[in-house]
Order: sequence, then C-alpha cells, then structure tokens
Amino acid sequence: MIDVPDRITRWFTAMAEADARVGQEVALDNMRRLRWLIPLFLALNLLLLAGFALGTSPVAPVRQDWWRAVVQVYIGTVAYLVLVLLVTWRVVRRTQVDGAVRALQFVAPLSFLIFSIVLTSLDQWVTPNISPYLLGCMSVSLLFLLPPATTAWLFAIGYALFFAGMGLTQSDPAVLLSNRANGFGAALLGLVLSLGLWRRNTQYLLLQRELTARNATLEKQQDELVWLATRDALTGLHNRREFMRLAEQELKRAQRHADFTSAIVIDLDYFKTINDRYGHPAGDKVLCHVGQGLLDGVRTTDLVARIGGEEFMVLLPRTDIDAAAALANKLRLQLNQAPIPVGGDLQITVTASFGVGCLPGGADGAVASLYAAADKALYDAKRLGRDRVERTEPDATLTPSDFQRMRR
Repeated sequence: MIDVPDRITRWFTAMAEADARVGQEVALDNMRRLRWLIPLFLALNLLLLAGFALGTSPVAPVRQDWWRAVVQVYIGTVAYLVLVLLVTWRVVRRTQVDGAVRALQFVAPLSFLIFSIVLTSLDQWVTPNISPYLLGCMSVSLLFLLPPATTAWLFAIGYALFFAGMGLTQSDPAVLLSNRANGFGAALLGLVLSLGLWRRNTQYLLLQRELTARNATLEKQQDELVWLATRDALTGLHNRREFMRLAEQELKRAQRHADFTSAIVIDLDYFKTINDRYGHPAGDKVLCHVGQGLLDGVRTTDLVARIGGEEFMVLLPRTDIDAAAALANKLRLQLNQAPIPVGGDLQITVTASFGVGCLPGGADGAVASLYAAADKALYDAKRLGRDRVERTEPDATLTPSDFQRMRR
C-alpha cells in the first residue's frame, strides 16, 4: 500500500532542497532587479504625483480629503523610494546573501503591497473597487522571485493589512464583505502565481546548471580524446601521426619564408638489454626520463615526439644543420651525464645515437625527405659505434628512396 504522507513528505523535502540550491542566486538576482525596478517605480510615482498635484482639486469635502491623502501618500512614497534606492545601491554590490539582502528581499515587495493597500483603502472614500490591491498582488508575483515560505508570509501579512485597512475606510457592510472576499481572492491568486513562477524558475536554473556541468564534462572528455589521439600515452610527447602533421605545416611555412628546417632522430642504444635486465617498468621509466630531458633541452617552438619504441624525433624550425648538430651533441652529453633512477637505489646510465638532417631554406621538400635524411644519419651513427651524432648534409634534390639506396 502506498504511504501517502511519506510520499508527500519526500516531495516537500525534495522541493526544499531544490529551493535551497538556487536561493542564493535568486536573492542576488532580486537585488539586481531592484536596481532598475525602484527607479522605474519612483519615476511612475513622480508622474502620478504631478498629475494629482497639477489637476483640479475636487469640490466635495470627502473627495478633497481623499485627494489630499493620495497626494501625501505619493509624496511619502517618493521619499521612501529614494531611501530604499540608496540602500539598494549599497547592498546590490554584495556577492553573498546576508541579513541585509534577506531583509531587503522581503521589505521591498512588502512595501509594494502596503502602497497598494493604502491607495485601495483611501479609494474607498470615492469608489468601492480594489484595483490597486489587485495590481499590487500581481506586480509582486511577476516582478519578484521569492521562496515559498517568504511568499506565504508576504501575502499573509499583506492580506491582514488589507483586511484591516478596508475596515477603516469602507462603512458599507456589504461592500466591505465583498471587498475583503475579493481581496482574499487577489492575495490567493498572487500567491499561486508567485509559487508557480518560483517553481518554474527553480527547475530552469537547476536544468541550466546540469546542462553546464554536462557540457563541461563533454568538453573535458573531448580534450582527453584529442590528447589520446595526438599524444604518446607513456611519455606525453606528440605521437608519430601528430608530429608528422605539425611538421608538414612547419615545412610549408619554412618554404614560404626560405628558412632552414632541421630534424634530429634519437634512438636509445641497447634498449632491449634494459628491458631484459631490469624489466619493462624500468624501461618505461627510461623512456619517460629521456622524453622529458628532450623537452627540457630544446626551445618551446621545437617539436618533440616519440615516433615508435625507443625512437624519438625533434623538429627544429629556423635551424640550420650546424646548429642542429650542436644541439644534438648537447642532448647526447646531458643524457650521458644524468643517470636514470629506475627503482630503489638503482640508477642506470643510458646512451643514444643521434641523426641530424636538414632541408635548405625555401626547398620544396616534404617531411618524408627530412625524416629520411635524419634517419640515414642515425643509421651512420649506429654503424660507427653508437653514442654519437652524425649528420646528413642538406640536399634538396635527394628523395627518401635515394637515402634508402645510400644506406644499402
């Protein structure tokens, strides 16, 4: 059997939790709304005050009393609005909800209701309608977003004041009963409208937050996918595919500006022995250490990639063969002089062979030609004893197949 009271309790608890999640944001939004709402209401009161003050005063004594009272209400309201506007300008700068914000959020709409109640009460001297109070209830509901508890107290206090005010100025019992009943309907309508707008706004804000969070998650996942597609998972360097793509772009730029472009291919010496002797985890640490050392040893404009196994490659924009060879030798010496910790107190020294290739400034070459030149130099370094730097002199006429024949 369904436990109705329990379901109702859970429903109210869920609503209260949702209201608490958006309460601060809505309160600050109400303060920002007051910043333009009060000047607008002030201008409207000044316009109405001018209309009453410049208009012809009624002849009948009762109507004269009504006219003077209404003018005094408008004058008092203008003065009150100026005071509230000064307070609002100070409070609206706050980024956190405090006592002043909560008080102003309640006092401002209550003031709207009191103003409409006073006008309605005074109007009973000349007309039995309660239009100002009805407009006040609707205006408060539409212009302010208030939590349910605040709304309930607001309209309860407002109707109590309306009930009392009607008794002060309306002497006809039948009209008094009718106005109080109609006033209760206006208050109830305002309450229902305010609660409906609050619930709709709460759902909108929570949905917007959820969409923002999901978009942030999707963007993060997209960034991770891009990283996985363009980076080597072990070292974090560019992978072979991304390196070739970026290198192609750089060579096109170098061709337009007639710049030299060099490349260094690095291959660790006897890396299989490291894996066999110390294990693959130690080999992974060596690869990461070498990759980071290459990044630290080159310029931020240079590209560093792990292009496979224990082989790395560095692209050097605007660098001729001599500067590239000098950098390769510096990197080689740094690697020799920095033992790599692979576990506990164990440190091993790693050497590498370096091949340097270069494309002349303005040459119509491709990455394949530059890579083949550096790879041919690397082959020479391996053949001549390893742990050394060799270079292939720039020659824009050579193709990758030419370098393969030179190897053989």
